[in-house]
Amino acid sequence: MREQSSPSVRVTWFDYDAVWEAVRRFAQELVERFEGVEEVRVFGSLVRRECVPGSDVDVLVILRDHPLPFHERIPLFLPRHPMPVSVDVFPYTRREVEQMLAEGNHFLRRAMDEGVVVGGKVRTGKMVSSEE
Repeated sequence: MREQSSPSVRVTWFDYDAVWEAVRRFAQELVERFEGVEEVRVFGSLVRRECVPGSDVDVLVILRDHPLPFHERIPLFLPRHPMPVSVDVFPYTRREVEQMLAEGNHFLRRAMDEGVVVGGKVRTGKMVSSEE
């Protein structure tokens, strides 16, 4: 006699396209909400196409400047709307990024090297398209 499969097992997948679409909307929201957002970069497993169910999205936000310390900025830059996956946000100022890169910070070097720019304003103030 056939037995029914376990009801506690669910097959899921990582909806790559839906996540990218949500990330692009999130990047646009950050640029619209915060004057000093110069660049929004996605890095990590999403960019490397190594994402699996349960993966998160890593977002580096480069700011012209900000009065709050890094750890106090994080909650300000988290998504306001539901996302299909969890999001880790790293809101650093341009000065902090330059200093950490000069000091040889491997985490930030990898984020910059593999990161894909999905939004922001270049230093001239021109918008960077989230479609590029």
